[in-house]
Amino acid sequence: MKHLLIILAIFGCVATTTAQTAREKIMEDPSYALGVYRLYPTQFKEQTPVPKGYKPFYISHYGRHGSRYVLRDEKFDRAYNVFADAEYFGKLTDHGKEVFERLKRAKKDAYGRPGELSLKGQEQHRQIATRMYNNYKQVFKKAQYIDAKATIVPRVLVSMTAFCDELMRHNNKLDIHYECGKPFQKWLNPYYKDNDPRLAKYIDLYRHTANCEWMKEWREYRRKNVDISRLLHSLFKPDYVKSMPFPHDFVFHLFKTITSLPGTPTEESLLDIFTKEELYEQWKLVNIIFYHEKGPSGIKDKFLNGVSTPLLEKIIEDAEQKVAAGVPAVTLRFGHDGNIMGLLNTMRIPNWCEEVDNYEDVEKYWNDFNIPMGCNLQWIFYRNKKGETLVKMLLNEEEIAFPKQIDSSMAPYYRWEDVQKFYRNLIPQMYEIGCYNKLEKLLDK
Repeated sequence: MKHLLIILAIFGCVATTTAQTAREKIMEDPSYALGVYRLYPTQFKEQTPVPKGYKPFYISHYGRHGSRYVLRDEKFDRAYNVFADAEYFGKLTDHGKEVFERLKRAKKDAYGRPGELSLKGQEQHRQIATRMYNNYKQVFKKAQYIDAKATIVPRVLVSMTAFCDELMRHNNKLDIHYECGKPFQKWLNPYYKDNDPRLAKYIDLYRHTANCEWMKEWREYRRKNVDISRLLHSLFKPDYVKSMPFPHDFVFHLFKTITSLPGTPTEESLLDIFTKEELYEQWKLVNIIFYHEKGPSGIKDKFLNGVSTPLLEKIIEDAEQKVAAGVPAVTLRFGHDGNIMGLLNTMRIPNWCEEVDNYEDVEKYWNDFNIPMGCNLQWIFYRNKKGETLVKMLLNEEEIAFPKQIDSSMAPYYRWEDVQKFYRNLIPQMYEIGCYNKLEKLLDK
């Protein structure tokens, strides 16, 4: 990768590493290898007390849909068909036969509902809504109405419905305004290709597709650094392994299929067919893909960097209006994992905005398992009798810091005017860095 630490120099974005590495997390708890398929957490740290004299009055939220079935049935088929072929020719080991039977049961439970929200996904949103309501009852009791918007994807719509229905269960007097439509896609899902047909062609060049510019390098890294021999020989007879045309692709598709299962009704869990080390290695490959697509990887002069800028701009605009009005309000937005990743990068949040110059360092600063199913970003606004406003940011209901350039003397609470000023200055710079101001130049080539 032809990367320099340019973004760090421009914005002074400083990375901080956690006490536990990504590898250590996966070794301790293999569910972290599920990455963006990881189930939403159920335990949370105690939050920092609110400064004296301040009360919450506005909630700004963006939530990912909950757990879903595998995105497309053909993703399931890619691994399944290899097993079926090997079975037909008598090339499965005894262990391979047992795994294939488990995969058949999992397919029966999950196949035919591509991308649909599961019952687990609905329950995740109900629980998030309950905690939000209980934590900020004074906001919901006084809010004139709740603004709820979702992307046009069914699993997102069902997530919004489950979330808002749960709020209504706690208080049936809430006035919730539901909306969904293409006009909102430009900021709810800036990666949606139909937002700008001209943009679609170029987004595909830099996303995880056969023709994308970084795929050759990624495949070469996978070939040299990821050992799949033990797994293959545990499933297939030696001559079949030797004849496989794309063994790394098979293992990658198998891994992606298996990671999709915990969020579905199936009782089959196939994570055990991989060793923990193998889970970690496959997770790294997926994590790198998300870093390329949603992070500051710098691909093609940072073309995809800043794609989520319209979402950030909308969040700031909504907050400005609600703070100016000074009355309790709730803004709920529902979308997708990549939008939150891209938003955190655009916002210059530590460990989401650092550029690296080799694949081994990606996981030091970018961990997709922090964007689980049901992931959400919340800004909670507080005000005192003097009209002074503070804001706190939560990722998956855990307090996180704003960029270091913003005064953190009251962290995790920040003065709204400081946050507002920082992002009003940042937004035009991110438009300049990203695809929006470069599109015309690319089209001219």
